[in-house]
Order: sequence, then structure tokens, then C-alpha cells
Amino acid sequence: MTTTTVTVLGSADAFNSGGRGNACYLVEDAEGAFCVDFGPTALMALKAQGFDPGDLDAVFLTHLHGDHFGGLQQLFIDAQFCHPRRRPLTIGGPVGTAKRVEAWYKLAYGSAGSRRTYATRYLEWAPGDVGLAVGRQIHTFRANHMAPRDGALCLRIKSGKGVLAFSGDTGWTDDLVPLAKGADLFVCECSEDRDAIDTHLSWEVLAPRFAQLEARRILLTHFSEAMRKKVRQLAAPRVHFADDGLVLRIRQRG
Repeated sequence: MTTTTVTVLGSADAFNSGGRGNACYLVEDAEGAFCVDFGPTALMALKAQGFDPGDLDAVFLTHLHGDHFGGLQQLFIDAQFCHPRRRPLTIGGPVGTAKRVEAWYKLAYGSAGSRRTYATRYLEWAPGDVGLAVGRQIHTFRANHMAPRDGALCLRIKSGKGVLAFSGDTGWTDDLVPLAKGADLFVCECSEDRDAIDTHLSWEVLAPRFAQLEARRILLTHFSEAMRKKVRQLAAPRVHFADDGLVLRIRQRG
């Protein structure tokens, strides 16, 4: 039996609602470790968990809004000066990731942002792509979040013998159904308690559709202040509610 561990490093929306961190999920499996999204609070959260950021194989980005990738400049500068990396770093994300991330790093740290003492590899995906990244299979779906729509992705990641799915930020799209189908864990944004905006999900939109999302477990996350306050009043089969520091273990046989 093998175990994949998913640690929630940030469960809030862009505004750190409820005093929580920005989007970041640490996955540790038989191959090593990677993060999905890396918001501005992610490096702090990694270190608070006692995890050496130099042990990350990769960061996979769902999209290029600051609360989902804005912590990469801190990860880069930490690897440059504090905790030298012993391995290359892979950054995967939607088309345009390399240009945006490198520009952000140079803007944040000037000349220091033009140097790198470790290898950085970028992978860029369009919706519908299937490929390999650091030993994991990645299948991308189009998220309903940004203009142009191809700029935001949902990610389905084969990790060891299990499957993890991440909605990123998105309004409802029927692509969420195949994204979640058969996944051991579906990490799904639920920014609001009520339907307020068509580029984010809410409990009001998701609750009638949980039966369509055929994952073994669903982890709701990316909470606003209003949604965080409602969490203790809500329940549904297979559904869990994220909080910073929450650890979920996924056991696979075979």
C-alpha cells in the first residue's frame, strides 16, 4: 500500500479571508513532492510545516492571477540565497507562464532576478493537453475564469497509483464532471456561499451538483469571509472543508 499526502497550505481567496493563506496545496507521493499553485503566503506556509522548499520537484499552476502564483518569486530567491536547491525546479502552467513568472521575479528583485544557480524548467499547457511532468501525468481542462478562457486551467494529476483533481478558480463548467470522475480527491474552489459571480463557484451552485462530481472525496476551498463563516453549518456526503494545515492521506493498493 502506498500513501499520497495532500497538505493545504492556503485555503483563502485572493484577500486572505478569515486570516488564511493564499492558494497552495503540497502533494507528497512516492515520486517526491510538488505544489499546486503557489500564492504569496506559500513559502511561509511550507516552512511552518517544516518542509524544506528545496525538496519540491515542481509547482503546477492553474492560472496566472497573483494569489495563485505570486509566491514564486520568494521561492526563487530563497533557493538562490538561503536554501540552495539540490535538484532542478519544474514550473508548469497555462500558455504564457514562463514569461509572466520571470517578469514577476525580475520586477520583485531586480538584478538578483536575472541570476539562477539552479535549473528551472517551464512547461506550458493548453486546455485538453495530456503530458508528463516530473513523473506525473497531467491532463488539463479549460476553466471558466479568465479572458481569454484558455488562460485558466483545471488540472487532473496522476500521482502514484491515485488521481488528484484541482479546479483552480472557475465558474461552473461541464468539464468539471470528467475532471472529477474517479479521482481519489477533487480539490474544488467554493469562493462564496451564494451564487455571486459566474467566474467562481459557490455552495449554492455546487450543492445540487455533487452527485455529478464522482470523486471519492471532494475538498472545498478558496473561501471568502462569508463562506468561511458558513462552513460549520454545511454538510454533504464525501465533502470536506479546507483549512490551512489540513492534511489528507490517500491510500492506494497495488
